Amino acid sequence: MLSTQDGTCRFFYPSSKNTQGWYIKTSSADMCQNGAVNNHGEVTIYNAFSVPVDQFYGFFNGGYWTGDNSLKADIVSSGVESNDTYKVFFELPAEQGFDVQYVAQMTSHRQKDKTYGPFSFCGPFRVLINSVDFGLFKDETLMTEMIDEIAAHTRKLCPQETMIQLYGATSAEPKMDDIFFFAEIDLQTARIDVKRNDAALFEKRNAMQENAEQASDENAVLEPSQPIVMPEVNVEPRVQEDIITPVPKVVSEELMEKRQNVLDKVPHLLLFSRLHGKPVYGTAVVEIERVSGLNAQSKSPLSLKLTGSDLHVGWMVVSGDFNYEAGQRIVDMRGTVEVSSAILCEQPYCTDIE
Repeated sequence: MLSTQDGTCRFFYPSSKNTQGWYIKTSSADMCQNGAVNNHGEVTIYNAFSVPVDQFYGFFNGGYWTGDNSLKADIVSSGVESNDTYKVFFELPAEQGFDVQYVAQMTSHRQKDKTYGPFSFCGPFRVLINSVDFGLFKDETLMTEMIDEIAAHTRKLCPQETMIQLYGATSAEPKMDDIFFFAEIDLQTARIDVKRNDAALFEKRNAMQENAEQASDENAVLEPSQPIVMPEVNVEPRVQEDIITPVPKVVSEELMEKRQNVLDKVPHLLLFSRLHGKPVYGTAVVEIERVSGLNAQSKSPLSLKLTGSDLHVGWMVVSGDFNYEAGQRIVDMRGTVEVSSAILCEQPYCTDIE
């Protein structure tokens, strides 16, 4: 990053030369916003002897030159893929009420004259959906709504674009094994080609890991005097094209399916509450950790404040109005429940109740 002489405005200038003492000047003061070069104009590079050595004209966003393409977006991160390629990730607004983050990518490549071209985010337009709610990727209606929103961003930023590459992960900077969803969207034909959707497998893996951790915690409480011994487990071989890391099989498939259905209910009810902007009536299983009068607090599968009679500590089947409340972070999901009826269960996850 090079800066103006007063250090208040930065510009990304990839170069193999020693740029110590180099600085920039912009064609107007309006181009410097939030500490970086933005908007449309001209940036001139000066060496340590105040001699102009390079010049850039066009649009700028967050200190990055985007050439003829206008972009106004918050930069999430940047990284060097190789000495010839720089990648920058920026955030798109998520306006449909989903607990997601849309992260798009722009890239600059070194050219034959060893200079770097403007950062391009078109051809194809690549977007990562960052979310911990795997249910979004299993619901065709919700996926269609998200794709429509991303397509609207694409048409605005890249009017000539014909293809979107869509990824899904639980991190804004995922590794290859963290990506569980990939699809290509043809904007000309409105065709959606889902090439991979391992959302259910990822969700199942996380549930099994949580169950294993809970079982470990319970054993530690029941037998604190015994030494901890790591058990030997048989791990199923990795399936070809499966990006799931094998974990111990600690519960039966039937119990896991019941447990997963239980964990799905609350996030889905809160999600639909957010989409509709009002409470949604439903029935779900929750684990209550404390009760005070008519008020209670759940700890699983999500943080909920419950109000109603007949609430007890433990696993319960509750019916009532589920209302979404925004969390402090984009991935947070929590809410309240006006409970109309509640049944106390004997088994964890209420597997004893059909």
